[in-house]
Amino acid sequence: MSISRPSETDGQGSSLIETAMLMPVLVLMLCFAIDIGYFFIVAANLVSASRNAVQYSGQGFVSPAQQALPSPGTSGSLSDTAGVAGLAGGDLSGLANMLTKTTVEVCSKEIGVTQTSNGYITSCSTYPSGSLTFTPDQDPESNNGMLTQRVDVVYTVSPPIPVNFFSFTLPSLTVHWAAEMRAVD
Repeated sequence: MSISRPSETDGQGSSLIETAMLMPVLVLMLCFAIDIGYFFIVAANLVSASRNAVQYSGQGFVSPAQQALPSPGTSGSLSDTAGVAGLAGGDLSGLANMLTKTTVEVCSKEIGVTQTSNGYITSCSTYPSGSLTFTPDQDPESNNGMLTQRVDVVYTVSPPIPVNFFSFTLPSLTVHWAAEMRAVD
């Protein structure tokens, strides 16, 4: 009695078909993972940029005993790193199309102060020029010699790999992050 064994070549075709069927799904998952990872990198950079810029707006690179507050922005551009807006733009310089997709609003005593019935509000300026729809908070203790320094950073994120899968793509996303710091007047 002899036992017949299947030849080794019988399963080779099915492995090739399985690989061909799974490869598009795996590539699609990889592309979506890269897109979502990029969204997280943008969010981390926005948090860091606004925090660093508002700290510089209130203190500069010196100690709190410095003589003058730094300029909010010098040329109205995010590529000029001399001002607060330029510092925020410099922190975001590694992002794709940073100069065309980023808006930074700086609220500082250096721009001006408006007196209201409840105290003082620092004036704001937007770089590049324009306006944002975010209203800065009024300092609850502005009558006690404190002023709020604020930096708003808005960036429009587009997926780095725009994959269309059954008419589903990750949409562009506008991310806004603000940081505030109180400064002694």
